Amino acid sequence: MVITELFSIGFFAGLALAIPVGPMAIMLINTTLEKGWRHGVAGASAMASVDFTYALVVFLLGHAVSTFFSTWGQLLSLIGALILLVLGLATLLRNVRLMRNSASEVSAVKSGSTPAKTYFLFAGATILNPPTALYFLGIAPSVAQVNAEDFLASALVFAFGVFIGSVIWQQALALTGTTLRRFAQNKIRIFFGLIGGALIIALAISLAIKALA
Repeated sequence: MVITELFSIGFFAGLALAIPVGPMAIMLINTTLEKGWRHGVAGASAMASVDFTYALVVFLLGHAVSTFFSTWGQLLSLIGALILLVLGLATLLRNVRLMRNSASEVSAVKSGSTPAKTYFLFAGATILNPPTALYFLGIAPSVAQVNAEDFLASALVFAFGVFIGSVIWQQALALTGTTLRRFAQNKIRIFFGLIGGALIIALAISLAIKALA
């Protein structure tokens, strides 16, 4: 019964974390739209994997993580904002360049990346996103109230629940990008790319301002 309760808490925590549309969600849809389903799956899996890791670490080392982020949280927020800014600018510039290219050149540009590179790109960007860890720190007291005999097993069950909840939503976003890709012509894809790049830049600036405030 305790295991089921921990899994349920983790599942809904992962789902609640993933559902709000933030810069990573925008980047995931945009990447899937540009590069295809395999890249979308890789990006979604990376985000869910980081959520799993954060959930597990916070469950096991809540106080230490809290102290770390109270000391370095602002710096990590600024680094994360900088990475998102670079990714947003790269997305924007790439789609501006694609507007000037032929359809064959568009395909050539898209083939330069691999799902493995996409996975590590999304994992790195998600890791440098302190709100994710702070979110789990916020729910840690509620999880701690669940009495479990095996602490490590409980942590793994909770983190696995987070992973399942997160990956379901992230894969749904990737599927959305895949569906749009099937019906969208190159010009429409580029249009979405321009919007996505601009939104990522705007959100990166917003995160930086919030970190400095």
